[in-house]
Amino acid sequence: MELTEWLPRVDRYLRHLERLFSPDLFIFGGGISKRFDDFGDVFTSRAPVVPAELRNQAGIVGAALAAYERFG
Repeated sequence: MELTEWLPRVDRYLRHLERLFSPDLFIFGGGISKRFDDFGDVFTSRAPVVPAELRNQAGIVGAALAAYERFG
C-alpha cells in the first residue's frame, strides 16, 4: 500500500481511537517514525501525533534495557 493511501486510513483510525479512548497523545514508533517529518502534519486528531523520541531505535533500546534488567 502506498503512503498516500495509508495515511488517510491511519488518520481515520486515529480519530476512531480518539472517540473511544480520549488519549492525550499518539506516539508512532518503528520504521514509520523515521519518515514522520515527511507526513506528520496530515493527521487531524485533536490529540497530538508525534514520533517516538528514539524513532526507529526505540525497539532496540527497549530490548537492550529489558535484557539488562533481566540478566544484569
